This record gives sequence, C-alpha cells and structure tokens, in this order.
Amino acid sequence: MAGRCAWVVAMMLVPALAQAVDVPSAESLAKMLDLMEQRALYREAVDWTLVRADIAGAHGDPARVRAVLDAAIQRSSKGHGRWVAAGSVQLPAQLNAVPGAGAAAGRGGLPATLDRRLGWVAVDRFSPTLASTPAEQARQSVQRAVALQQRLRDADSSPRCGWIVDLRNNSGGNMWPMLLGVEPLLRIPGDGIQVLGMLRGAGPNVPWESHDGTLMAKGRPMLGFGQPGYRLREPGGPVAVLLGERTASSGEATALAFRGRPDTRSFGAPTAGFATSNSSIRLPDGTLFLLTDTLMADRNGVGDGGPIVPDQVTEGEAATLAAAHRWLLSQPGCVAQAKAAPRAG
Repeated sequence: MAGRCAWVVAMMLVPALAQAVDVPSAESLAKMLDLMEQRALYREAVDWTLVRADIAGAHGDPARVRAVLDAAIQRSSKGHGRWVAAGSVQLPAQLNAVPGAGAAAGRGGLPATLDRRLGWVAVDRFSPTLASTPAEQARQSVQRAVALQQRLRDADSSPRCGWIVDLRNNSGGNMWPMLLGVEPLLRIPGDGIQVLGMLRGAGPNVPWESHDGTLMAKGRPMLGFGQPGYRLREPGGPVAVLLGERTASSGEATALAFRGRPDTRSFGAPTAGFATSNSSIRLPDGTLFLLTDTLMADRNGVGDGGPIVPDQVTEGEAATLAAAHRWLLSQPGCVAQAKAAPRAG
C-alpha cells in the first residue's frame, strides 16, 4: 500500500514539475528592473513603480513574477529583449524561417532561375553556443564568417556582374559573423576604414567599422581574421538584397549595412521591425539578460528601429527573384558582359 501511495504522489508531481517556471534570483531580478528603468530603449512606456508593486504582490509565485517580468521586458524593448534562463544552449530564434523561401532551389541549392552571371549568398541566423567560453564563442563566430566568405570565393570563380544576398531567413543572432562574412560585398573599392552602419543611443553614435578583415566598434575589435579577408575579382559590383517579414534583429543589421552602399537595391517585404540592439548582460545568478538599449542605423545614420521597407516591395518568391534579376541585369556591368558574350565564343 505504501508503494502504491508513493506512486500516486509521484504521478501527481509530474504535472507540477512539467509546469515549473524559471525566474531569476531576487538579486538578479532587482538588477534587471534597474537596468530597464535606466537604459531600456522604450523605458518610458512602462510604469516601473507599478511593475515593482506587482512583483511584490506576487508573493514569490514564480508564474506571476515571470508574467510581470516578461511583460516589462516586452514593453520596454518592443519585443526584442529577453531573459535567458540558466542552462540554455542557444538563443531562441526571434522568428521562424520564411515559409517557402528558397523552394525553387536548383543547382547547388541556388534558385533554379538564377542567371549564371550572378552570384548568390544566403545569410541565415547564427548564434554561438551560449554555454561555451568567450574564446569558443569567438572561434565559432569566426568559423561562420569564414564559411560565408568561402561561399563568396566559390561563387566568384566565374565572372559575376552582380550579386544577390538573401536575408529572408535571417531572424537574428550575432551580427558580427554575418557582417564579416559578407564584408567583401559590403566594402566599396578602396583601402582604409569603411563605416558599414552604426548604433544610436543616448550618447554619440557608435559606427561599425570595417578594417578589411576585422570589424571594430568603440575602438576595439569585435571580430576578425587577423589578416585581410577575401577580395572579389570585381569589387563594388551591384548587389540586390532580399528581405522578408522574418528578417529580424541581426538580419536587419545586415540589411542596414547594405543600405547606403552604392549600386545596391533591396527587394521583398518589410522586415520584422526589431532593428534595435541588445546588450548581453550576465546577471549575478549566472543567467543572461538581453537589454534592448540602442537603435541600429545604416552607414548614413538613418534608422528608427522599425521595419525596413525594401526599395522595391514584391510579393512572393517568384516576383522577388524576378525583380532582383531584372534590376541586376540592367546594370552597366551585366549589360556589357551580355554584349561581350557572343564575341567571347
């Protein structure tokens, strides 16, 4: 009988355990509230006195505390910030992949309709493993950038008169591997430091600087190879950037880095509207807080944190690819290549 009672008690505990709610420690919770009230981008949208009163009124109930905390994070970041519980290996995706994007893939995973004179690179979301050391996270980030530049190198083995950068499945993560990976396309011809974008907060703007193989901000390296990166055979060519409703966060940062670049045009649908930046803050209990505290802007300082509207709004895979093709193939380099092709034979 005792064994049966123990089994019944254990079965009763299963739902409770399954519904356990993670909450930060009291010290970490207090620090998060202070940080949000002082630095969150949209902190004025929240009554912080009421938030603290609601948490106190929860009397330690984890579910109620978490609900109040999540609501405060949501409102003060417009949905971009988050608290990451201990034990999380990867940041959850901001948004799911684009339904049907890339469904027309043909040779080598490229769209079957892609003109062979054009290069193509898809830049998807990426985050290093959260549980790893900073050195290991940096190694993973450099690896991702190396892989992206290798795709460009492979595509550049044949003459390209234009490029397509597909960001439609990029729902965010760490922007630095993305920017370093496509740095050969972002840089315009010429040496020296080039500004790719910037952060806008309460203080002076913070440019994202390309130092040919190293990205820097606030005078310190964010990610780099330790040597110059790959250089295209024909640098500075036209680039068509594909955007969609699932392009978010660091995907939007990458889109902004292309905006303002000469001979660049975007196509598709408006992005998700998380064009803001999070500061990663390790809390006293070891958990992670992503505090949304700055806007992201393009190389000209233009950016409001909202959805990025493409230069040409298109609907659907076929229309987006067709519009990008038409624009690229109408550019001088592609026109000249087409005229020269018959004589080359």
